[in-house]
Order: sequence, then C-alpha cells, then structure tokens
Amino acid sequence: MKTIINYLTIIFLTGALWQCTPQNAAEETHGHDEHGAGHSDEHGDEEGNEHGDEHVGEEGEAMVILSDVQIASAGITTGTFDTMNVSGSVNANGVFDLPPDNIAAVNAPMAGIVRKANYLIGSYVKKGAELVVMEHPEFIKLQEEYLAVLSSLGYLEAEYKRQQTLDSANIAARKALQRAESEYRTARARKLSLEKQLDYIGLDPANVADGQMTSNISVKAPISGYISQLNVHKGEFVQSEQEMYELINTDHMHLELNVYENDIAGVKKGQSILFSVPSLGGERYQGEVFLVGKSFDMETKTVKVHGHFNDMKPQFRRGLYVEAAIFTGDERVTALPEDAVVRDEGKTYIFTREGHQEDHQGEGIPFRRVEVATGIRRNGMVRILRTNGLPADADIVVEGAYDIFAEMKKGEGGHGHAH
Repeated sequence: MKTIINYLTIIFLTGALWQCTPQNAAEETHGHDEHGAGHSDEHGDEEGNEHGDEHVGEEGEAMVILSDVQIASAGITTGTFDTMNVSGSVNANGVFDLPPDNIAAVNAPMAGIVRKANYLIGSYVKKGAELVVMEHPEFIKLQEEYLAVLSSLGYLEAEYKRQQTLDSANIAARKALQRAESEYRTARARKLSLEKQLDYIGLDPANVADGQMTSNISVKAPISGYISQLNVHKGEFVQSEQEMYELINTDHMHLELNVYENDIAGVKKGQSILFSVPSLGGERYQGEVFLVGKSFDMETKTVKVHGHFNDMKPQFRRGLYVEAAIFTGDERVTALPEDAVVRDEGKTYIFTREGHQEDHQGEGIPFRRVEVATGIRRNGMVRILRTNGLPADADIVVEGAYDIFAEMKKGEGGHGHAH
C-alpha cells in the first residue's frame, strides 16, 4: 500500500511541473530591434495582415549554400537596410526634358548642295566640330563682292579726304565733298554688311581679303552634345534656314511633371520626388522639386512641376515617359526593395549573406533565411516592421531572393510558394 502511495505522489508532482513550463520559448519573448521595434503600421500589410507579422521566431531561419557560379547566374546582389518615405504623396507623370539652351537646331546658312554629312544620329560631337560641308556658286559671288567693295573703298576714302581739303566756300566744291562723303560711307557700310554675311556662313573675311576664296562652306556644331536628328544626305539641295541637324546636351536633363489641380497646393520647392521610367523597368530614382509652375493648363487640368535629379543614367532620353510620386512630407522608416522580400505560406522572409567564400574554404557562400514582419508597400519598397535581431549593417540580398528561395526548396524536397 505504501508503494502505491509513493507512485501516486510522483505522478502528481510531475504533472504540476509540466503545467509550470512555458510551451514555447518563442511565445514567451518576442525580439524587438532597432528596425522598427515596437511600432505598428497604421496602413497595415497589403497582404491582409493589419499590423504585419507580429511573431518573428527562430523557426523561420534556414541556411542554403550557393557557389560563385550559382550566385552569378542568378544575379544575386546584396545591400543593407534602406528607408522609405511614408508621408503623404502626390502622384504625377511627365517626361524627361532639357533646358532651351541645351537644344540646338543646325540650319543651312544659305541655299546650297550638301557635299558631306559627317555624323549619324547618336554621335557625340564637340562644339565647333564640322557637321556639314556645303557648296554653291553664290558663296563665291559673295566673296567676290566683298573684294570689290574693299577695292573701291580705298579710292572713295582718298577722294573724300581730298574734297575736304578744297575750299568749302565754293558751292561746286561743297557738292563734290558731299557726294564723295556719301559714296565713302555707303561703301564702308556695305563692307561691314558683307563681313557679317561672310561670318554668318562660316567664312573669315580676313582670309577672303587675302585672296583665299572657296566654293565650300562648313557648318559647325554650335554646342557640344549628341546628334538627335539628321535631316539631310550627301548631294541634297537644301534651302536657306532648312534644319539639317539637331543637337542635345544632356548635362542638365530634368523632369517636366504634370500635377493635377487638386494636388498642386501641397507641392513646394525642395520636396522629394521618387520616379520610375516604365519603358526601362521598375527601378526607382530620387529627385527633388525645383520649380512649381504658375500657369494652369485648361485642357489637361494640370500645372507643370520642374524636378532635378543627380543619378543620371545613360539610358535616360529626352521625351521618355516618367511616373513619379512627390512627397509632401518626410517621415522615413526602415524598408527594403520588394524583390528582397519572399512570401511563403503566409510568412515573409529575407535572406542575408553570412560571409565570403574564402571564409568557408571553397564550400560556397551560405545564405540565411530570416523571417521578418512587413508593412505597407509603396513605389517598389516595402516597410520592414520587425526583424529577427538583424543589425543595421546586415548584408541583405536585395536582388535574387526568389532564386535563393527556390534553391532552398529544392534542398528541402518541397514545393513552396514564393511571393
């Protein structure tokens, strides 16, 4: 009987101890780090979780090792935590444009025949480069007339001075003086006019005065820049003032955005702009409002907003369509690009690079899956509400996270669903 009582006592004490043990260490504590710890998102998660993933546990972590070849073929790149602006914003659209001084039309100074057209569309030329060589008999006639005026001007000047020395009281002498003065001044004016005309078509009057006559003229680039239009070819007869080339200098490319009348009141100089170019992909670029227009377009119901940006890309072209968000405030929170975040079975994950290949003796580079809590998505970025204790300088995969996720699923032999 005493033995039975002892067994019952042991069973009772064991049950009491089991009830006092926490069911899961992850349920007892929740990690709160510097990346949004203790903050809820008033906008909620787009995927339906109003406050993001509240519980971030170590069970979300897993490792996968990739070789250099796998990393290169997947285009995997890493970075650190970024920020995003969650303040109010105004949507806008527009195009890339250039200041008027950075666009130059190259016209034919006189009618003539094109003998050479030296550049194609897309070519870069420096100011003063020879674009077109033209030929026409009228070029010779203009030089000939200039030489004739120079020749007569010397005689007329001498005659004018001679008449000045004669007795001015003599009426006949006075008339001769007036006639000589008039002819001299007319010839001098004609000389100046012809010099301007020679300059205009690209000929140096001093060279012509030395007898260096030519039937050709060179049309040169007025600015440095790229050829954006070519409207002539060799042998073509072009009329005076006909446009042959267009040059653009992209040094001061800017945004010309259209903002609707209901939104323009909140737009001010200095506000941040986040814009993308749909034809070039989903990459986002930073800009700033430089000027807010004062006129209202009655047809489109918009106001022009002029924006500047520093991150100039070679693929940016004048006239390309742009979509933008103008932020009317500057409340910044921790965020990552949407491509850095993977969703699987209702949870969201990111991947961190855990070292370099030399640290792992040629066995490949390990990537760790870390469960995170996310908030709103905006302009290609997603807010990170909580992380699993990652430091601010963690080496995070920002491109290629889906490829790593797929490799991990292969290793598990499962069929996971990526966000």
